[in-house]
Amino acid sequence: DPERLPRTASPNAAEPADRAAWQRLAPEVRDGVTRVFVNAGKAIEAYVRTIRHGPSRFDRYAAAVLRGREDPAAVLTPSEARGLRLFLGRAGCVGCHNGPLFTNGEFHALGVPDVPEVGHDPGRARGIRLVQADEFNCLSRWSDAPRSACGELEFLRYDPARQDGAFKTPSLRNVAGRPPYMHAGQFATLREVLEFYRKRSGEPGAPPELLHGDLTDRDLADLEAFLHTLSGEVSSL
Repeated sequence: DPERLPRTASPNAAEPADRAAWQRLAPEVRDGVTRVFVNAGKAIEAYVRTIRHGPSRFDRYAAAVLRGREDPAAVLTPSEARGLRLFLGRAGCVGCHNGPLFTNGEFHALGVPDVPEVGHDPGRARGIRLVQADEFNCLSRWSDAPRSACGELEFLRYDPARQDGAFKTPSLRNVAGRPPYMHAGQFATLREVLEFYRKRSGEPGAPPELLHGDLTDRDLADLEAFLHTLSGEVSSL
């Protein structure tokens, strides 16, 4: 019924008239619409949680090393094996990209260049304020989570000077198949990402996460080759 529920009415509409139409709705109607929105989001989240990355060649290599059932050298090429050694050693990638998903889940400000059309993105410095004010956050009345599960939100520390430009470390699972890279797609290829890290690590004031040593062109090629071994079939339950 468009008279009772205007199709364009929304609390976040660009047009003032549409926001006003939302405010004119009875509170129980607004709650009903919001609950549909919330439940749709929860259904999508539930499905996304079923998506799994299948075993990659790196996983086969790790299993071969741990169980001795296969010659590890037969799983990775020499270039990929050198890339793995760099990843774990001199290149220091494992400092942030560790664990089963190859991420420490932390936020880092690496000095990734801004996108001119977008301008500066403050990242976590802005994100903290947004999530704290979000009516759908973990502590909201729409959340199914117990308060005990919301400690990360409840005790968030806001420090814009340190958090400006910081973004969460992404997983490297299937990274070769999902360009472009970085938070706004600044780099089209993995090689461009690696080139950025090498260049940035040599600049004054580079964060400690980027002090990756004097990497050669062959080192970058080997690291890129290793990153391709982290891809596996994607499926859902």
